Amino acid sequence: MRINFWVVQLIGAISWLFLVISYYRKNTNKILSFHIISTTLDALHYFLLGAYPGTFVCLFESIRDYGYYKTDKDDYIFLGSIPVYIILAIFTCHSFIDILPVFSSVIDGFTLTKDKKVVVFGAIIGYSCWVIYAVAVKSYVGVIVDGILVLSNLSIFLFDKDLIRDRFKRKEDRN
Repeated sequence: MRINFWVVQLIGAISWLFLVISYYRKNTNKILSFHIISTTLDALHYFLLGAYPGTFVCLFESIRDYGYYKTDKDDYIFLGSIPVYIILAIFTCHSFIDILPVFSSVIDGFTLTKDKKVVVFGAIIGYSCWVIYAVAVKSYVGVIVDGILVLSNLSIFLFDKDLIRDRFKRKEDRN
């Protein structure tokens, strides 16, 4: 394998480090600032792999997250992003695999404006899409990182005490 390949994978790994660090920040704006750095590095990673749908989605996610960072109008930002997702899908997607990053980003943008259980469930679906895309474009770091994120969100969804209590509460409310 060429050295270029390893540099591209290293950029993906550095992006992952920024993502991990973001989860240890204490407020939303600090989390978002690290997410912006992470998705910008992801855009570079996918660009160097020649995976342009992933590149443009990551660039747009950086811009969208910057909007979340600067304002408290999350619902408006999400609604305003829908035409951009449509344009991204039309101009960058040439196969089923190419649509996965766009689909994942729509889920991500929507769930970021909702409560924890919706965020976690959306993350399972969204990161699963990224795993499939990462396999297709040979982003091996992406396969590993997004696979771990699928498993961690799945474990949160299945074993988080607050989410379990909410599920049982809804069952009791129906009876």
